[in-house]
Amino acid sequence: MKIIFLTLAFAISCLLKDWGPYFENKEIEISFKTSLCEDVQNGVSFEYYLIQVKNKTAETLVVNFHLGNLNEKSEENKIVFVLKPGEIKSGSCDYQATQLRLFKSKNSTKKSSALTNFNLNSISTIEVH
Repeated sequence: MKIIFLTLAFAISCLLKDWGPYFENKEIEISFKTSLCEDVQNGVSFEYYLIQVKNKTAETLVVNFHLGNLNEKSEENKIVFVLKPGEIKSGSCDYQATQLRLFKSKNSTKKSSALTNFNLNSISTIEVH
């Protein structure tokens, strides 16, 4: 039983290390990592930056930001969601109502595949009572 627990703890710690820090203030912490997401049905795969947001407070927060550079700011790439006290939301390859991911590149054998740098802008929070 002890070996299973240690193995599980090690696996979880390895997974958590994949997230790199991006932004932090007294209310939230934003991290990201790169992931290859495969669309088996269509036979393609794409690389995404997955985003993780942690509420560091004891209050409910509305978090909002725009994906991409400041000059790409539009309603289409605006992300808004609620985080309960201490809650962590993480992006994934699966469909989610709030897509916490940013397109990085199409996985292709061509070397000319354009890469998108990880960038978020207009990060803000509003405390909800």
